Amino acid sequence: MKNHLKYLPKPVLHDIVQGCCIPIIGAGFSKNADLPVGLKMPSWADLGKFFSDQIPDYPFSTPIDSISAFCHEFSRAKLVEELGTALHINESKPGSAHISFANVPFDMIITTNFDFLLEKAYEQTNISYRPIIDEDQLSISTAKYDRVILKIHGDLNHPGRLIVTEEDYDNFIDKYPLLSTYISNLLISRTPLLIGYSLDDPDFRQLWQIIGNRLGKLRRPAYAILINPNRVDIARYERRGVKVIALSGNKSDYGTALSFLFQEIKEYWDEELIKNSTVMSDETLSELSLPRDSQTRLCYFAVPVKLHSYYKDYVFPIAERFGFTPITAMDVLSPGDNYIAKISTLIDRATLVVADASTPAALSELGMATAKRRRIIIIAEKGSKIPLDIDQFAYIQRSNLYKPPDQKFISALEKSFKKFSKELEEKLYDEPRRLLEKKEYRAAVISSFSLLETELREISMINASDEQKIFRFTLGRTLEMAKRYELISPNEFRQLKDWWNIRNRLVHGALGDYKITPKDASEIVNGIMQILQNIRKKDLKNEL
Repeated sequence: MKNHLKYLPKPVLHDIVQGCCIPIIGAGFSKNADLPVGLKMPSWADLGKFFSDQIPDYPFSTPIDSISAFCHEFSRAKLVEELGTALHINESKPGSAHISFANVPFDMIITTNFDFLLEKAYEQTNISYRPIIDEDQLSISTAKYDRVILKIHGDLNHPGRLIVTEEDYDNFIDKYPLLSTYISNLLISRTPLLIGYSLDDPDFRQLWQIIGNRLGKLRRPAYAILINPNRVDIARYERRGVKVIALSGNKSDYGTALSFLFQEIKEYWDEELIKNSTVMSDETLSELSLPRDSQTRLCYFAVPVKLHSYYKDYVFPIAERFGFTPITAMDVLSPGDNYIAKISTLIDRATLVVADASTPAALSELGMATAKRRRIIIIAEKGSKIPLDIDQFAYIQRSNLYKPPDQKFISALEKSFKKFSKELEEKLYDEPRRLLEKKEYRAAVISSFSLLETELREISMINASDEQKIFRFTLGRTLEMAKRYELISPNEFRQLKDWWNIRNRLVHGALGDYKITPKDASEIVNGIMQILQNIRKKDLKNEL
């Protein structure tokens, strides 16, 4: 566990990874916005005080009362205008906590906030989203969006839908019965995680109370994230059936603490997803088993299902020839039902992304890769329009899919893969020893074999026929060919086979099932690096 993640109960972490958690974002989260010097985002209490100060002879009591009084005194139209001013709608930008939260692949978020900081955060990270404001939107599919923002109190773009005065709150359940039922279902089936939420909202309390009355002890627990709360704060939440997750630190550092917490949740989610997934390919499993900060050879293909066979037959072999390990979402069967979480994890771990920009889903994944600053190759059918500035990417046009690709397409692919392979060559060659120095012994052994496999496959492909080049060469077959070409000696061949068995135990066993000693790891890594040096010398002589 890391600095902040250790405060989250394991059942909560389990629900997050399984896609059974629903974040509920309140006004306190907006206080982490990035604002010009001199401006500050108000809390819910500050917002109430802002309006009470504008009403002559009005004694401030509660935020809802003061907002309702202002609306009665000056009109709802004026209230909406002043809300925009108080919330700094035009000046506010998402802060680091918003950006970190946006990268956590929650598929749905509930918020009572009127602002647009979540939307701006998703736009900044190139994540597609759909806000739901009205009941008639509930029946429309959201499948093509990465995130859904359920804005249960409306927003400033929909002033008639705002839930902000006493009358609005009192009539909420009767006026919006479908929305209330939808929210109730989410609270029944998922674990609520309250972030920046004060529990002053009577809508949530009423729905939460109804669920508690109906389900009793079978109601799922709700949790609220607070920083350094006192006993009174904790008791106040617990009286309402909400458990407190207390982070350490100063309350003034709430935004920073949340930013780090969300980063740690994202990393934990990635690790758990990979650990509990079924991976179809040995090479892919090998790359995914490396530490998060390792340089991998993974090349993620964002391609529609209907094009999977085309890419597998014609494009994957080219990627492999230049040392990359192709992977698609179909190659990994992950726990839970959050498809977006899987995509996000695979793009995070990939060093190169190839996107066939022919469907909205592929374009969405391309946007995620762009936000994560991955190396990218865009492939599109001739004549299609790409809603991106393609000048910053490798861009290749393909013909239709009813015949094998032409030589021009193949040559363009080879040129792009070769370019990216050269960029990574030195870093990949140094990776096994870097991991060894970091005492990542398991990863160092796996990485050294990946390096050897790539080197031997590249040499083998040079000597292979055109027909052979479209088939995958397993390491066993590649080693046999290397021995035949006298790139490795019979003794080296036998030693590599023994080391390969150890590598397989490290890759395929559960973490901790088999631990390699520092001495054995050093022997394998240094031995493989020496063999690689010998192979390069022999190969260079053959070229001369």
